[in-house]
Amino acid sequence: MNRKKDKWKRIFLLLIISILMIVLIMNLQENELIINKEHSAQPSTVNRNKVNTTSEKILTGKTIVIDAGHGGIDIGASGKNGTNEKDVTLTMAKNIQNELEKRTDANVILTRNDDVNISLADRVKVADEQKADLFVSIHFDAFFTIDVEGITTYYKKKSDEPLAALIQDHIFKNGLDARDRGVSLGDYYVLRENSSPAILLELGYISNSSDEARMTSEEFQSNTTNSIVDGMIDYLNS
Repeated sequence: MNRKKDKWKRIFLLLIISILMIVLIMNLQENELIINKEHSAQPSTVNRNKVNTTSEKILTGKTIVIDAGHGGIDIGASGKNGTNEKDVTLTMAKNIQNELEKRTDANVILTRNDDVNISLADRVKVADEQKADLFVSIHFDAFFTIDVEGITTYYKKKSDEPLAALIQDHIFKNGLDARDRGVSLGDYYVLRENSSPAILLELGYISNSSDEARMTSEEFQSNTTNSIVDGMIDYLNS
């Protein structure tokens, strides 16, 4: 009788131990599952460290000279509505400088920062001394009749013709509502005497009322600035 009782006790004890083992295993599995879920919900340290927080700019080591035509007592051409060429060329030159400095690491130099008169020789001298990779002179044209209009890009050296065509194409790429007069050979001092790649932009005719109104608008100045800068970047990156 006592043996029977001992036998049942052992069986009962083994059953209790087995149940406890099963419960323990289930708890361990459940805890592991929770830990895995929490781990997967956390942002990956590796991925976070791989995020590039730097903004590397282009044209590092390049020097660009922007020449605002006329200045000081030399007002250039003037329009019927009182626009003076020397003022709009300086505005455009500064706009181009600001956009280049925003988008690139190029060293951007203006031949004049204010309403002062600079000789043609001194304008070229800036490019020579700085060993400029690009020289762009900004102007606005005029004619003795009011019907002539449009935008022209000039070059002197044959090697600069592709540069002139590239900038002209970029100016009209976004559907600018102005006459495209194309690129032309121009015997201008700042092109002829320049050892750097050089072009001269005539961005409209002040003598034409439509061109005069356009060149003083913020929309034209902003869009044309961006287009010219796009062309410069394409040229210097090629």
